[in-house]
Parts: sequence; C-alpha cells; structure tokens
Amino acid sequence: MSTSVRVKADDAKRLKEDTAFTQFFEEVRQAQMSIFASSTKEQSEVREEAHAILRALNAVEVYLDAVIAAETLLDRKQRK
Repeated sequence: MSTSVRVKADDAKRLKEDTAFTQFFEEVRQAQMSIFASSTKEQSEVREEAHAILRALNAVEVYLDAVIAAETLLDRKQRK
C-alpha cells in the first residue's frame, strides 16, 4: 500500500510542478471565470456550466493535494 501511495504522490507532485499543466489549468480557469462573470441573466445554462467546470478544476486540485498529504501522513506514521 505504501508503494502505491508514494507513486500517486510522486505523480501528483509532478503534475503540480509541471509549468505547462499549471498554465493550461489556469487558462481554463480564467476562461471559465470570464464566461461566468460576463454571462447575462438569460444565460443561466452557460453560467451553470462554467461554474461546474470551475468546481471540477477545484476538485482536481484538492485531490492532488490530498494525494500528496497522504504521503506526508504515511511518512509520519512510519517514523514513529
């Protein structure tokens, strides 16, 4: 189990440190925020879709952070 935690954590760290990935991620986020902010009252479907995409992006970031944190917890448990 500890091996899979470490492999996933390494992958998550690599993604978070990859400038191309983070740049594309941020560009998508900015585009969706712009769509959300500039949508009219009548464009509720467009606004809801942009909001859903923003929530998904946040969920990906939270997941990557959780995978990295799992490795940190594993390290602390193994030191005891």
